[in-house]
Amino acid sequence: MDQLPPGIDLSKIPFMPNPSGAPPDFENGPSLQSAGLATGIAFIIFSGLFLVLRLFYGLKKARRLFADDWFCICGYLIGIAQWAVFYVTMTKGIDKHSWDVPVSILTVEIMQLQLTNQTLAAVTHFAVKASVVFFFLRLFGTLPWVRWTGYSLLILTFLSYTTYEIIMLIYCLPRPGEAWDEKVFARCATTAPATIAVGVCSVVADLVLFILPFPIIVGLSLDRQKKRGLIAVFLVGFLVLVTSVVGLAYRVIVSYGNEDPIWHGANVAITSYMEVFGTVIVACTPSIPGLWSGVVTQTTFYSNVRSRIRKDDGLTTPSTKNSGGGSLAIGTKHSYPPPTTNKDRDSHLHDDEYKNGSQRELVGIPVDRELDGDDFPMHAIQKTTSIKIISSPADEMMDGGGVYDGSDRGTSNSSGWQELGGGHHVKSSVNVGTKRW
Repeated sequence: MDQLPPGIDLSKIPFMPNPSGAPPDFENGPSLQSAGLATGIAFIIFSGLFLVLRLFYGLKKARRLFADDWFCICGYLIGIAQWAVFYVTMTKGIDKHSWDVPVSILTVEIMQLQLTNQTLAAVTHFAVKASVVFFFLRLFGTLPWVRWTGYSLLILTFLSYTTYEIIMLIYCLPRPGEAWDEKVFARCATTAPATIAVGVCSVVADLVLFILPFPIIVGLSLDRQKKRGLIAVFLVGFLVLVTSVVGLAYRVIVSYGNEDPIWHGANVAITSYMEVFGTVIVACTPSIPGLWSGVVTQTTFYSNVRSRIRKDDGLTTPSTKNSGGGSLAIGTKHSYPPPTTNKDRDSHLHDDEYKNGSQRELVGIPVDRELDGDDFPMHAIQKTTSIKIISSPADEMMDGGGVYDGSDRGTSNSSGWQELGGGHHVKSSVNVGTKRW
């Protein structure tokens, strides 16, 4: 703005005139403070919940944290600090339209808070994006194109945010012999090209992270339902991409437009921390299916609730007849198959296979009676099939990453090996034998 003559009370002069010609409203003008408070708290709580679930499941499954976990934690914590600094700035008056903000509000404290906010924003944006990249490298790092894409993206984001930090510190900090005054403020305002450049890099990074999972999912040998589930997980990243694009638009308006720079500048900060916490949610979302199937469904509480629901729905438990003519209940989770009779398969079984009390009860042998050779009725012979599956990258993605490191890879498609997309494999073995219940 133009230089003001000396002796003017800056607390009565608006930062810029109202386009409508209305007088300034320094006290009751429209404010973004409530929006900043509500969105900040909501995103912090929601993304924090996702992060806690991710860490709980990761520690339960792998008993350790990986690089992507640590980057996610750091990005989340620094994001909270960024939001806190921004909200303090808003409480100082930088939350209204430019024509409702007096020139006197641009104090040394405001300049320092703004610089701190921009510095923290660059660090937290890099951390959360690096978290997603390291997640893909951990699961699919054996694919050459994933490695090249991942490391190129890390280099791009690191250089862009580091360069932005250096430019901001050079232009927005007082030089030796200078004070925090309007000269420093004017020089800092010339960093608009750097602000837009880092915004463009952020959009490019978010776009790559949004697209990256889809070629991997298409190349995996999965049924349609599981593929749709994986695609749905990463479609959450589309909202982050939209937020990043909106933030870039606000940056351009603030840098090259004269329409309410303070109001639009506040919107840049709001979209910035929303993008950070949204990326945290995206980074933690793959853990949720594994947490449900691997932890929640295994709890006693879940089993009790499920049993009660089945009972309320009128489902009954089937039964069969044992050798003594009695009725034997068969549960839905731990059930015994109908017995078969084959003397040839009974000859190799041993007494120690028959020590469990529930097994005695199944064939009608009293628990307190010593076993002898006549206590192995033919109808107790059961044919069983056991299947062992070594986890694949797709399962690891659905389970939140786990500890898969690509070690279970085969070199051929025979003998139970099934090739997955891009050189990943899942090994399965089927053992058919007999077992005495």
